[in-house]
Amino acid sequence: MSALLERALARRAGVTKLRVDGGDVVFLAGSQEMRMGITPLTRQMNDLSGAKQRQAAFDKLLARVDETVAGKHKAKADAEQERFRKALLPVLKNKAYIAEIKARCRRQCGQSAQLLYIPLAGDIIVAAALDLPKITRFVTVGEGGPYGMSDEDIFRTAFANLNRRVGKLQLHDFGPVRALAFENDYNASLLLAPKAWESIPNLPRNLAIAVPARDIVAFADADDPQALEALRGVAKMPDKGFPVSRQLYLMNERGRFEVMP
Repeated sequence: MSALLERALARRAGVTKLRVDGGDVVFLAGSQEMRMGITPLTRQMNDLSGAKQRQAAFDKLLARVDETVAGKHKAKADAEQERFRKALLPVLKNKAYIAEIKARCRRQCGQSAQLLYIPLAGDIIVAAALDLPKITRFVTVGEGGPYGMSDEDIFRTAFANLNRRVGKLQLHDFGPVRALAFENDYNASLLLAPKAWESIPNLPRNLAIAVPARDIVAFADADDPQALEALRGVAKMPDKGFPVSRQLYLMNERGRFEVMP
């Protein structure tokens, strides 16, 4: 993908200073710097069903570059960039909802929009979202360009924002099972916040985690059969329309996740 994109961009009028930087293809489109993350872009292209759809998506990507060269997509003002950065948050979703979210993004952001996400484990993905005062909406691939951010920058900032908000963490005790919460409906995102887990007293060495919905992250001792059975009950709880996963996950000492049998 990197070589293909570089060749295509090198032939575009108004594209200069083309280079690869930290996994991004970086260039000037007119006077505006643009970054395109190779890994998420490759994943999004591979998600499309056939060569015809991939070619159409690639053509739209190049068309956006041409529009930027022509001055149709100007860089955002500093205040707008700051608001965008502060609103970023990682949100857990079930991968079965990728198609639905893509359709929503296309309705809201245009036909060329592709959901910006990374796989986590099992059937869970992490989507980048803007947590705005009245609504939370998903971020699309390349959307950070006018804000001076690559796709990788967006995730780095989203994770950093989450860790900063952990200061308002709440810990709920339900016997063998405990749960985490903070100030909004995206408690499941706390699964991704190392600072949250570091603050929990008497944390089991082997940690089993359930995230049945976006507002629930529960955990228990993976070596305690009674606690594990109670946690499986949490994983099967009826959701309120925002399901994440019915599976249980094991978090190892390095903070990595795997599906429990």
